[in-house]
Amino acid sequence: DVLFRELEDGCVLYDPANEKVHSLNATAGFIWCLMDGSRSLAEIAAEISSACGADRPEVLRDVLRAADTLARQGLLA
Repeated sequence: DVLFRELEDGCVLYDPANEKVHSLNATAGFIWCLMDGSRSLAEIAAEISSACGADRPEVLRDVLRAADTLARQGLLA
């Protein structure tokens, strides 16, 4: 039930249940968009790594960190 709005340099999430707004940078926003329940965090990292040519273990650490932050903020089901 979190509302999403894309911006030029990231995105904003609005959690109506808690009446909180969360601002994400472009990378975190991209990760958020990929976290649709159809792929694992490892698959998300692999997709980002392939698209950007970035080091897969480093990308996986970033994806795990982003997922942990989103979960602690109550944004993941």
